[in-house]
Amino acid sequence: MENKKVEWYVIQVISWTEENVKQSLFQRRESFWLEEYILDVFVPTHDVVNVRAWGVKVKRKKNILPGYILVQMVVTNESWYIVRNTPNVTGFLGAWNVPVPVSSAEFEQLRGKVEQNAETFATKYKLWDRALIVKWPFEGNEGVITDINDKKWFVKVNINLLGRDTPIELDFSQIKIK
Repeated sequence: MENKKVEWYVIQVISWTEENVKQSLFQRRESFWLEEYILDVFVPTHDVVNVRAWGVKVKRKKNILPGYILVQMVVTNESWYIVRNTPNVTGFLGAWNVPVPVSSAEFEQLRGKVEQNAETFATKYKLWDRALIVKWPFEGNEGVITDINDKKWFVKVNINLLGRDTPIELDFSQIKIK
């Protein structure tokens, strides 16, 4: 292994099976005694938080590159064969049958993107949507969303209060889109 280079390679997999392929690769490397050839598997994901009815926050993993994972390995005939014939793997990314390694700069850029998007928020609310307030103290009032703060889970809604448009700040769980 002295003359072999350890590199990251992009593996094409069937979408939505990335985590299963990762587990399979770790199992197969132990079964075939390839721990020093197949070193690591990286699935580029980040957390997405959705707000459901009544303010229930649901966190799930979202794959940045659906259908692709990265494997750190030393390419030999045996390691290449084992990875390529893992269930749900469709092949290496590269020219013909020769895997092309990812440069360290590209890999670090991808890892940085994953760390930067460590947690993002997905909301169904959009600017200028009409919202119905469903919780006290303004329950039953309607207004227009004028600002959305995904980081703090708040929206600003203009409601008609005493004949004037009044902006109020509400939690995501306090409104419902009309």
